[in-house]
Amino acid sequence: MPSMPLKTLVVGILMLGGSAVAAQTSSPQSSEFRQFDFWLGDWDVFDAQGNPGGKSRIESIADGHGILENWTDSNGTTGKSLNTYNPEKRCWQQFWVGDGTPVLELSGGIVDGNMVLTGTRQGKGDIKVTDRIAWTPNADGSVRQRWQSSVDGGKTWKDDFDGIYRRRPAH
Repeated sequence: MPSMPLKTLVVGILMLGGSAVAAQTSSPQSSEFRQFDFWLGDWDVFDAQGNPGGKSRIESIADGHGILENWTDSNGTTGKSLNTYNPEKRCWQQFWVGDGTPVLELSGGIVDGNMVLTGTRQGKGDIKVTDRIAWTPNADGSVRQRWQSSVDGGKTWKDDFDGIYRRRPAH
């Protein structure tokens, strides 16, 4: 067998190792990309009192690399969020845009079995608003979504939305 220069061999091994690591961290099959799968589906959404709040279709996109939320509330207001696990930052990220609601850029991950994403945005005047949204998978297959905001850097929180997602029956 002809001998290979040591430099060529080392570079080849490093390239193979780097490719394997990149494939592992960006594969939609890795466990991080599956952490938010409990939210996938067609949902009827209810407020904390059990009143209809809207409908949401949460779907896997980009060959499992992202999750797209398609929201319509009971008044017809719509919105969408794009969600993905970012392997370079080692966190989940969400970008929300909605009709009549603030734009949100959130990041975070699993905390005590809940997906918890937070972000800061500009409120009225010079007020910075911190948003925190938690999604909790329930034993009955429903998902609780609780959106809270703080204007004092997280010392106190107010509920902006507290709802239950219930799977829409298949037709």
